[in-house]
Amino acid sequence: MDEYEIFRGGEDYFNPKTPVAALKAYESGFIPISAFINKSNSTKPLDEEPYDIEAIERLLSRENLKLRSNIMLMGIFEKLIFHRDQEIALFAAESINIIENRYNKKIQEIKEKSDEEKTPDDQSLLGTLFYELAILNVKRAAIKDFYLKESLSRFSLLKKERGLDDRELNIYIRLLLELRLVGDAARYLESDERENIKLILFLRAETEFARKNFQKVKEICTELTLHIEELTEREFVMVSYWLGA
Repeated sequence: MDEYEIFRGGEDYFNPKTPVAALKAYESGFIPISAFINKSNSTKPLDEEPYDIEAIERLLSRENLKLRSNIMLMGIFEKLIFHRDQEIALFAAESINIIENRYNKKIQEIKEKSDEEKTPDDQSLLGTLFYELAILNVKRAAIKDFYLKESLSRFSLLKKERGLDDRELNIYIRLLLELRLVGDAARYLESDERENIKLILFLRAETEFARKNFQKVKEICTELTLHIEELTEREFVMVSYWLGA
């Protein structure tokens, strides 16, 4: 499962409530080991109300948080900005700025490089950072749309420079789907000849599902079942869902 896949639905991502459930989720690839450790050592989830402000502050103080952690924190802060305690509301607003500024700092560092210094990997990182900012701004449609377009422009350049690896292709197709460029996504996948057939089939199924071409989705999923041993548990669930659509 890729880094971004479970977040496409905004807040609708897997969140085990107990250490046992967290262990099963980790073993199935739904969450990272850090989430299992956190669940095992905590009496309650960090994003469960009433919030543990000190624990949230400790997590926020870590500079290089993964996307999963940033999404959770943003969800918490977006609720806390309406808190009746003005100090907590201010803390939440300032914390949102801290997270976004961390992204903007990394983006600015790359942008300040000369054209000769910039590498295809820099374009990939820029596209990824803009994509993550779009995910973090899922409730702010205009801002989200801006970051999606910025991300798409970077991956479009990268596509011309050296092509897209599996992770980058995954993001690129999701950008097209988010921006409702479903036809572009379908055409690109039809022309892609990479060896990771499972990834191509999975993205094609998702693209055809977005087009509401359910018969085509079922045909692709039938082909995907030939690669059933390569599917993660979540992918298997998605294929089963699509087959029943």
